[in-house]
Amino acid sequence: MSEKTLIAVWGSPNSGKTTTTIKLAQAFAAQKQNVLVICCDSLCPSVSTIAPQGAAGHSSLGELLSLPTLSQEDLLRYALPLDVSPRIALLGYKKGDTTFTYAAYNRDRVVDLLTLARHLADVVLVDCASFLSADPLSTVALELADHVFRLHSCDLKSLMFYASYLPLVSDARFRRASVLPVLSNVKLEQDSREYSQVFGGIQVTLPHVPQLEQQAAAARLLDDCTGKDAVAYQKALQQLLSQLQSPKPKATPIPPATSSTSFRNIASLLQRVWPKRRGGKK
Repeated sequence: MSEKTLIAVWGSPNSGKTTTTIKLAQAFAAQKQNVLVICCDSLCPSVSTIAPQGAAGHSSLGELLSLPTLSQEDLLRYALPLDVSPRIALLGYKKGDTTFTYAAYNRDRVVDLLTLARHLADVVLVDCASFLSADPLSTVALELADHVFRLHSCDLKSLMFYASYLPLVSDARFRRASVLPVLSNVKLEQDSREYSQVFGGIQVTLPHVPQLEQQAAAARLLDDCTGKDAVAYQKALQQLLSQLQSPKPKATPIPPATSSTSFRNIASLLQRVWPKRRGGKK
């Protein structure tokens, strides 16, 4: 993996984007790399759920984006360093913020922010909002990222989200990055094989870990994760990191049939899943 890497973590709602982002940040920090985590979602600000003590005096990402100009000093001033992980700093919205709290910003402002961030940190992790139409920061991050981790859950909601956003993310402007589709929070009873076929290119599966769920609910994501389930999760996380070591593939045109083929795969899966949900024949 090259230095000054920009990684975007994006996927359907509740697919584990924030949890995955924080655990990746800790893995990079363990390798003695300085990490800046940018939490994009202004609808559900996550900094207070990651570092509740430090978030009380935290300056909002919305304020930073509203400044007349941006400098590295501004980013350092607004970033929240973590006492438990001194190599990790957070930028994000604060509790009580909404999409209307701050002035609107344009694409150039986001490019400036991400460019400055790459100069400050060895790794910039962008925890993207799911709904790109409501968040230009997430959209531009997906355009400019070196790598995109695209998270999917093994459920119908994630399937419908993927079907809705497939035409958008197939656009040429999103093909600069190497995209790594990931099945996230997969439970033993879920049929990951069928979902892998629909989402395509799945090489890493992050298993469901009850302890991670408890950490997220208790605002303790920065705690270590231990136990048998955690071993499998950490192994999958290392698989994600190893994917970053591979040479970045050249962007190739997506054949016109890709979207229609994916939609057929989705329809086929729905026909198999819905009878099971209704109690019909398997």
